[in-house]
Amino acid sequence: MSTSTNSVATGKRGAPLEPRRAAARRYATSLAVIATLGPFFYGFEGMVLNGAIKAVGSEFHLGAFAQGVAGSAGIIGGLIGAIFAGRVSDRIGRRTTLLWVAPFLLFEAVLGALSPWLGGYAFLLLCRIVGGIGFGAATTVAPGYVAEIAPADIRGRLIAFRQLAIILGLFFAGTINIIVSRSAGGTAATLALGLKAWQWMFLCLLIPAIFYAIMTARIPESPRWLVAAGRGDEAATVLSKVTGDTADEAQDRVEAIRQTLGAEERTLGVRAVMNSQWKGLVFVGMAIAAFQQLTGTNGVFFYSNTLFEAVGFSEDMALQQTLLITCFKVVGVVSGILLVDRIGRKRMLIWGGTLIFISLGVVALVFTIAPMGENGPDVASNPFLGFLAVAALCCFLLGFTSSWGPIFSIVMGEMFPNQIRGAAMSMASGADFFVNFLVVLLFPFLVSWSPAGTYWLYCGFGILAVIFTARYLHETAGKELEEMGA
Repeated sequence: MSTSTNSVATGKRGAPLEPRRAAARRYATSLAVIATLGPFFYGFEGMVLNGAIKAVGSEFHLGAFAQGVAGSAGIIGGLIGAIFAGRVSDRIGRRTTLLWVAPFLLFEAVLGALSPWLGGYAFLLLCRIVGGIGFGAATTVAPGYVAEIAPADIRGRLIAFRQLAIILGLFFAGTINIIVSRSAGGTAATLALGLKAWQWMFLCLLIPAIFYAIMTARIPESPRWLVAAGRGDEAATVLSKVTGDTADEAQDRVEAIRQTLGAEERTLGVRAVMNSQWKGLVFVGMAIAAFQQLTGTNGVFFYSNTLFEAVGFSEDMALQQTLLITCFKVVGVVSGILLVDRIGRKRMLIWGGTLIFISLGVVALVFTIAPMGENGPDVASNPFLGFLAVAALCCFLLGFTSSWGPIFSIVMGEMFPNQIRGAAMSMASGADFFVNFLVVLLFPFLVSWSPAGTYWLYCGFGILAVIFTARYLHETAGKELEEMGA
């Protein structure tokens, strides 16, 4: 074990790696990219619905509340998937769980597009819930899988691919939405084969779903799960491939993993976890998940169109706006990927969280001092306020996508000991989806009460998130997963 760890650390400092370790890193990186195809679908699916929601409302004659239910149905499915996926992956394996996600994604892609003829609005909700179960399971299990196959000194950046995958999914789906909508003359217009543009948007979900199904079948099982299943020799083989360890070094790692599982060599369920010595650690993970949503990542974008219009972006410039937002997101997440293993998870969360709550405070201040119009604060009446708000939005994007966006996944995947990882991941990811659902559900009511007050509230949560992280989160950068129990 010590020989392997020292060799990896030397590579991190800049010395050339041994060829076998360099090849192992490339292999581990390719596995991490494949594992993030589920989160890619998550981003893709969310943007598809965002582009289709008005046409869906017209198709099924939905009111505002029913449209909101259609929008949140995927989150409800994601919550269900997240709650059960971690423990299911303990029983049948991380890889097998990820494989079973594919039918759920394909179900929504194909049948969601045909919902007008298969049961209408209720069937569309079912499709969204089923698809949500799939991507909820994938986004829960993927960080743990990557954590369990990645070398310790690059584990953070590999898990952070999840956030980049979500952003790229949003961008590609947004681009497809624009192309399809313009080709048809509107999302409610008929495009081809008797299908409307919004139905073709749903069918485009087949692209990431099929790619996910094909590529996930090519990955090996997690070595930590193989040890828990009593398949130590297979685990040693996988470890050699992803770390570059010799056969003896891999067997040493297997023995270290076996010791962390305890005498019975098993993982614990949710009830056992809540009665264990690690229940405080799990609550910290759940709180970090909640704060990720309470910092306002969904709420900030509610007024994004209004803010961009205030500085000259018209509605028909949606692609330019999407490109600008995506640019800042990509810059942020790439910065996080490059820095997280050098600076550490805790400091990145504190620094990024500080930028987040300052940015939210600026947006709140703009809404506080902007003159009131018929539909709320009239930011467009003052160009300076418009530019200030857009600048704050871009700073928020940089802060969130470089820290709380990707690093939540990192700490969720690696902060829990081997014995409780599956159950603990389900609880943390479930908290993430549950609070996300509440934010999406309550945000329109909060904004109707007071836009300024809403963003001041988010700013306050941002401050609490930084204080909580500084007080309770322990640094995990550079540590082996077998050290987490300490």
